[in-house]
Amino acid sequence: MQFGGSPRVLKIGYVVLLTVCGTLAAGAQYTDFGQALGTTSGQQATCNPQDLACQSAQQNPADQGNLQRRLPSTNQPNSQGALLPGQNNTTNGDQTQQQQQGQLNVPPRLPLDSPTEFQQMVANSIGKQLPIYGASLFRNPPSTFAPLNGVPVTPEYVIGPGDELLIQVWGQVTLNSRYTVDRSGSIYIPQVGTVHVAGLTFAQIHDFLKTQMARVFRNFDLNVNMGQLRSIQVFVVGQARRPGSYTISSLSTLTNALFATGGPAPQGSLRHIQLKRGGDVVVDFDLYDLLLHGDKSKDEQLLPGDVIYIPPVGPQVAVAGSVNAPAIYELKSANSTTAGEILELAAGLTNVASREIIRLERVDERRMRSITEVALDAQGRATVLHDGDLLELMAVPGQYKDAITLRGNVANPGRYTWKAGMRIRDLLPDKDALITREYWLKRGQLGQPMLTYVPTCLPITPFGIPGLIYGIPVGEEGQNPNWRYSSTRNPNLIGLAFGNEGGASNGPDNAPTDGGLDCARVPESETAASGINDRYTPPAQAPPTMSSATAQNLSTSGLFPNNVQQNNSGLNQLSATSASVGSTIVANASAGQFKPRNDVKLSEPDVDWSYAVIERQSKENLTTSLLPFNLGKLVLEGDASQNLELLPGDVVTIFSKADIRVPQAQQTRYVRLEGEIASSGVYSVLPGETLRQVVQRAGGLTPDAYLYGSEFTRESTRRVQQQRLNEYIDQMTLQISTNATNNAGRALNPQDSAAQATAQQQNQNVINSLRQARATGRIVLEMPVDAKNVSQLPDLPLEDGDRFIVPRIPSTVSVNGAVYNQNSFVYDPSRRVGSYIRLAGGANRDADKNRAYVIRASGSVLSKQYSSSLRGSSFDSLHIYPGDTVVIPLNLTKGNTIRTVVSVAQIVGQLGIAIAAGNTIF
Repeated sequence: MQFGGSPRVLKIGYVVLLTVCGTLAAGAQYTDFGQALGTTSGQQATCNPQDLACQSAQQNPADQGNLQRRLPSTNQPNSQGALLPGQNNTTNGDQTQQQQQGQLNVPPRLPLDSPTEFQQMVANSIGKQLPIYGASLFRNPPSTFAPLNGVPVTPEYVIGPGDELLIQVWGQVTLNSRYTVDRSGSIYIPQVGTVHVAGLTFAQIHDFLKTQMARVFRNFDLNVNMGQLRSIQVFVVGQARRPGSYTISSLSTLTNALFATGGPAPQGSLRHIQLKRGGDVVVDFDLYDLLLHGDKSKDEQLLPGDVIYIPPVGPQVAVAGSVNAPAIYELKSANSTTAGEILELAAGLTNVASREIIRLERVDERRMRSITEVALDAQGRATVLHDGDLLELMAVPGQYKDAITLRGNVANPGRYTWKAGMRIRDLLPDKDALITREYWLKRGQLGQPMLTYVPTCLPITPFGIPGLIYGIPVGEEGQNPNWRYSSTRNPNLIGLAFGNEGGASNGPDNAPTDGGLDCARVPESETAASGINDRYTPPAQAPPTMSSATAQNLSTSGLFPNNVQQNNSGLNQLSATSASVGSTIVANASAGQFKPRNDVKLSEPDVDWSYAVIERQSKENLTTSLLPFNLGKLVLEGDASQNLELLPGDVVTIFSKADIRVPQAQQTRYVRLEGEIASSGVYSVLPGETLRQVVQRAGGLTPDAYLYGSEFTRESTRRVQQQRLNEYIDQMTLQISTNATNNAGRALNPQDSAAQATAQQQNQNVINSLRQARATGRIVLEMPVDAKNVSQLPDLPLEDGDRFIVPRIPSTVSVNGAVYNQNSFVYDPSRRVGSYIRLAGGANRDADKNRAYVIRASGSVLSKQYSSSLRGSSFDSLHIYPGDTVVIPLNLTKGNTIRTVVSVAQIVGQLGIAIAAGNTIF
């Protein structure tokens, strides 16, 4: 008992027990292999126990495929043959996935090298830095040679220790396994034995293994492939970018190793890369042969222990200028390379290189730089170059020989050949030579079936669906939305809006239109009482204006006095005449279904007939002078005095009226006459013609014309008004910012700070609203109320883009603002301002009746504060005319009096307390 209880005996027994269990487990494994082969032996070895490779395979079966257990779920015995032990069940997909992962592991590009002294010298001479030829080839080298494992093995590849063979056998026997060549050059195949394969080429291994296995098996076929190849170790030394020892694939060559090391450094040679083996130079590799000619004949395959030596760079020559590959080149040997040979290295001359001389810059005896010129002939090409030379080839100058340049508003601008005695008339033979191509292009587009006529609604009946959409069959229109029917309005179909030059209408509704019907059903609430669709009728509302709260904040802060505030609110509103004209004219023109889409305007600016110029450079002093001439007299009248003679190098410029502002009499002016005019339309203005004359030429006015409410707008006036409005908004913004800064230091408590922040936000909202306001460009004509004749129109000179609208006599008067019922009322000549205010219910308690005003149909404004009753008339007794609008603004300062009384009471109370305290103290 004491013997059995000794600790040493327990340890020995534990070791013996583990050994027995391991032996039993191994016996069971070999028994399974024997049963799979159909043999009677209970245990069978799968490799030579004396082989070290076999022992390592038994110890680590996950790494080597010579000995692996058979998986019953995937590798069942074949009815036609037995399953050999040692079979590898790993599919080729794992290897492919590993290779793909290795290929995706792309290293980053190498950083740029610091410029060498020679590169800096060349950069100082020519103004730009030249690269070293061939250095960029190694900027993105592979990190490993894993991709080489996927390259097919050549038939000449010699098998050696470390290579892996993939053997697949089918027929009477089934085998799919990997075998690694051991150090003795052999592999062990179960049931076949040890087979020596080292020294055989890949082309011989198939027949050799089939012969060896045929001694044991019959009726089978065999396939052999290479698996993991052996690795070899090489050394890269010298002027390499990354020198050191590298373990690479046995398929690698000299160039593969160069890519692995990043190639030669800027101080390394590309023309004398040596491969040393056993102390001898096997090959002297010139990388230029590969780069220039694709020659890899000296690209030797590497063997274990090879040394790649990169010597220092040899003589270098820089080639710059008009060559196809400007760079710094290394010479094969010193004092033996000519200029012609180095130009061939630079891929020859460009097609614009000058073939006269070459500028050769040289360092003489390492003391001083000199410049010489070498002719680009046979003798010049034979010039021997030295280390540090710089060749620079010049390009041909940009001067044209015997050429005349024609540019500007012409049909065919360009350069023309100069001939002796050539004159301007030779360049411009007729008037058609002055019509630009853009003009004909835009004129041609007017007659095309433009997208403005493409319907955007699906046909109601299926029989109305067309088979073709502009030549494209239905269903083949692709992803282009312009060729698709839509149940909603297509935003990609942009039509030409009726209005100014930019194509946008003057009304506030400037949304693009395709001119087609709107399929959306318009609710009755969105339809005007007259039956006009509001969706297509420009609304008679003002641009965004300020709210009463924000305006009151400006008023109380002193930024927006009451009179200025109310006058601006009146200016920001359209008159009732504008609303009447907008609804009437558009409704009559399009029947409430279409927006205006056709217009008559200039496709291109007209030619400036009064001025053209010749730009000429003097050959004596190289000064440039201008020779003007009258284009109209030359082309239209044939004046020979304007037909100036041309010289080589002259530049003839033809201007349009958009290039230089010409007098009004010479401008091409189009005006629009709309409304109650006998022949409404677009008219060209004759020189000196006024508004009255144009209206008379258009047939005069209709009986329903309302001259007092006519509207005359001008584009130039609109631009000035918009500029003034923007300046006013900028001044207000500056004043608000200044007041906010000053008030920030006056806050006594958090409530004051919060109130100031709220006021600042409200002021900013007002500024944003004002910036959205747009000027109309309207000019008040001050017509008499009873004006009905064309002779009563002013003799107003016209400009291009003017628009004159004469509405019919309206039958309503509008009352807006702080009244109980904002509405329009039937015009009654006997009623006055007060009568219409009473019809609207009168002013409510929030109204500021002292600042009421009337917007006349003519565009003028009459306010109550400027209509004095001392002259015998009051504001309520003013006459009202058709189309006028009465506005009663809100009282934005209401409540200020109460706040003032409370503030004064607080001050008086505090003052009384202070006096009482003083009396008590003193």
